[in-house]
Amino acid sequence: MKQLTIFLLILTTFSAYGQDKTKDTPTADFKRVQIGINISPDICFRTLENNDGSSTSDIIMKLNNENETFKLGYTAGLNICFNIKKFVGIETGIQYTNKGYQTKMRDLIFAQPDPIAPNKAKFIYNFHCIDIPLKANFTIGKKKLRFFTSIGLTTNIFIKETQTSVFVYSDRTDRKTYPTIFDYNSVNISPTISVGIDYKINSRMNLRVEPTFRYGVLKIIDAPVTAYLYSGGLNISYYFGL
Repeated sequence: MKQLTIFLLILTTFSAYGQDKTKDTPTADFKRVQIGINISPDICFRTLENNDGSSTSDIIMKLNNENETFKLGYTAGLNICFNIKKFVGIETGIQYTNKGYQTKMRDLIFAQPDPIAPNKAKFIYNFHCIDIPLKANFTIGKKKLRFFTSIGLTTNIFIKETQTSVFVYSDRTDRKTYPTIFDYNSVNISPTISVGIDYKINSRMNLRVEPTFRYGVLKIIDAPVTAYLYSGGLNISYYFGL
């Protein structure tokens, strides 16, 4: 009887120890590394700054603010996430972005009426960049549907600017896109913040939807009137755990 009691005590001890180890050991559905793809439709614009302090630059800024408005852009790319724990991870990747702004559609008035001339026109300014984000992700919840937030910095590498002209005629609309030759700065930095939901499809796959805001803190060009680009969008990502 004494030997049986000792055996049961030993068995109970090992059982409790095994349960504790199970709690401390990452579960099978926790993946240290995840790769993903994302796409984000964005609303883009800019803020202007008087770079030389002149009254002429103030006038140009006023006219541009009256004439220019938001444009639609996008962000898309590949990501890799290194999960430190279930609720915190570090993410980076490479993205292609189209941001910028556009003029409002304006009526064209000619001194002499011309039946073949356009009636309205607007111009779209597209800034094409390669983005390299680095951000920290924080997740809340243990079920399939979880809440999360992320914060970080994105390095924007300028590729080119293109301008799209849109002319509206009585019987058609013409669009033409061509590159510009302005000397824009090659690198910018954008603080980035997002809040969203993460849905766990299975032990390896999850889907993430996050409203995201990015703001460029460096001026885009060294000119009397310069600008700072920003955008907000709905980023949709798919991740696969390795």
